[in-house]
Amino acid sequence: MNLVWFRNDLRLADNPALWHALETGKPVLAVYCDCQSQHQQHHESELKVQFRQAHVFDLSERLKCRGIELKVLNCDDFSSVPKQLQALWQSKKIEKLFYNRNYLVNESDRDDAVSKLAEEDGVEIHHYDANYLLPPETIRKNDGSMYHVFTPYKNKFLNHLLNRYDKPYEMHPRLSLVTGKVEQKEQLIASWKVGEVAAFNQLKRFTTNADYEKFRDRPDVAGTSQLSPYLAIGAISAKQCLAYWLKFYGPEAFESKWVSELIWRDFYANLCHQYPKLVKGYTFKEQAVDDWQNNMVFFEAWKKGETGFPIIDAGIRQMLTTGWMHNRVRMLVASFLTKLCLADWRLGERFFMQHLIDGDFASNNGGWQWSSATGCDAAPYFRIFNPMSQSKKFDPEGQYIKTYLPELESLTPKEIHQPNSHQIKACGYVKPIFNYKERRVMCLEWYSTKKNVKKA
Repeated sequence: MNLVWFRNDLRLADNPALWHALETGKPVLAVYCDCQSQHQQHHESELKVQFRQAHVFDLSERLKCRGIELKVLNCDDFSSVPKQLQALWQSKKIEKLFYNRNYLVNESDRDDAVSKLAEEDGVEIHHYDANYLLPPETIRKNDGSMYHVFTPYKNKFLNHLLNRYDKPYEMHPRLSLVTGKVEQKEQLIASWKVGEVAAFNQLKRFTTNADYEKFRDRPDVAGTSQLSPYLAIGAISAKQCLAYWLKFYGPEAFESKWVSELIWRDFYANLCHQYPKLVKGYTFKEQAVDDWQNNMVFFEAWKKGETGFPIIDAGIRQMLTTGWMHNRVRMLVASFLTKLCLADWRLGERFFMQHLIDGDFASNNGGWQWSSATGCDAAPYFRIFNPMSQSKKFDPEGQYIKTYLPELESLTPKEIHQPNSHQIKACGYVKPIFNYKERRVMCLEWYSTKKNVKKA
């Protein structure tokens, strides 16, 4: 009998571990290790935990209808996984274990421990790459080192895809033989539909209606894919996303901004794989500023969406109410905390993970280090987003702000991006925590001094 170990790949299609286990023709048993304590240690949001659990149940039902049992082991944390899996494969006389690779430090250590026990017991290990467009070691400079700048990385990445594009795995023929009744549920976690089918339907809706190039930076418009929660738990794969875009748009899809975002996802995962220090809280740039002011009054106001800067507060409140935040607003919110509040990016990184339904360590870490000028190919310290001008540009009518700051509903598009003191009082809104222009000058001086100290 073969054992398929599901992790962050909660799907039947484009799942090479499941496909190859079925291809042997032998009976298959599936297993998922529920590690609640580990999720807490990784600061994952309760919403993401619920979303993952709902998908595990959905996967279990879909497997059951195809004659495959999914056992869920309560393992607490990763350290207890190896022994529990060993007990399972010993009791079921498992010959081969199949799984798809993870690349972060804790996950790799867990997998190494499992492999060691499997070798002792004579269980064959078969692992595959399934959750990114390319395996992490694929794109390297000519000298074998990792790219530290995204654009040449992306260019080489695209050349590789053009020369050798590996299509996603179809659902295995054995899985098409449904032996039981499939319950069609419309389960929701917050406002997010649950299931592999729901994820693929979202991809189809986005692809069919997408004007991503035009609306991707507009938080007042549904112009992004909103697939990130599904990608984060593996209910859909990046390869499936790319394949569907190629099917719909042809080779031009390779040049699209959205595919570029998928490649950014690979890039950040590559960095964490190549530089484990990133998982341990270190900055990518060794000479980066790392002695932040950490004004807790500013930080607490930021966390509550009460900074007095409407676009910033709307972003935080969107995340607190829906578990998701528009990508453009994520950049504005992160820049505000690190480059204007001068707060440690790790505070924001953790807060995001604690509240996002799509919290993905590598992408979240990469985004925060990019915003704080500490990361790989990061925005320089002097690039500080102006909340008011960004708000006017990307939320011109103030509809996004009004959605999450209903107290500002009465303000006109001209007023809403920077209400005056009279308007603030009349609306019951909060005063800005600082004067933007004065604060920007002070922060640039502070950064410049720190930069000079680091050079000395």
